[in-house]
Amino acid sequence: MLPLIFSFLILFPYAVYTRDRWTEAQATAWFQSQTYIMGSQYITSDSGNQLEMFQNDTWNPTLIDYELGLAESLGMTAMRVFLHDLAYQQDPTGFKSRVDTLLGISAKHGIKLLLVFLDSCWNANPQIGEQPEPRSGVMLSTWVQSPGTNALLNNTQWPRLETYVKDVVGAFANDARVLGWDLWNEPYNADDLTLVAAVEQLLPQLFQWARSVNPTQPLTSGPYNGDYLKGIGSNITQIQMNNSDVISFHK
Repeated sequence: MLPLIFSFLILFPYAVYTRDRWTEAQATAWFQSQTYIMGSQYITSDSGNQLEMFQNDTWNPTLIDYELGLAESLGMTAMRVFLHDLAYQQDPTGFKSRVDTLLGISAKHGIKLLLVFLDSCWNANPQIGEQPEPRSGVMLSTWVQSPGTNALLNNTQWPRLETYVKDVVGAFANDARVLGWDLWNEPYNADDLTLVAAVEQLLPQLFQWARSVNPTQPLTSGPYNGDYLKGIGSNITQIQMNNSDVISFHK
């Protein structure tokens, strides 16, 4: 079985044991239908975080076209791109239009996108609007979580996350320009047991929401510690392994 190699993750077919997930045959067929996949994470070079990339005021398709052209010249065929719930909440129609434009530019350069919905890394209090300036010498100094901690711990906020996931996946559920849907990056990147408990409740629902609109692309969420292949690790690792159509993980 040949791996699909990214700069930051690997995807490969994995045996499926429930009817809600892809069967092993479906995962293998998807894998075999893809051209050679090589790529990396992508955010525009003028953006410090996901909000800055996707808000209308700082949206820069000209730069995206230039940068993905450079990626194409290097032989890259895929990019992993982080979305954000607040950018969608602010302007659902405009947000989906910008995602569509991004997909169009990517396809022009022979690149498919793995789109990431949620992320538990870095600033836990994202704010819509103008973003702070990066701090010199600090990695990802302006990167923001999605959702923020307040929304994660307040399950009355979860219906809007359901709308976000269903609407975006539904809009592109049959779009060949989408390589797959990465539902949550590093969902247990925290030592706070209250946050971990909230993730354990929300993560399975993300899979249910995305799967309910019948996407033709695979769903995934990648473990980044523990024994990936045996599924040994936290409850969250087990949720990821047991719900993903293909398994993704950090390389």
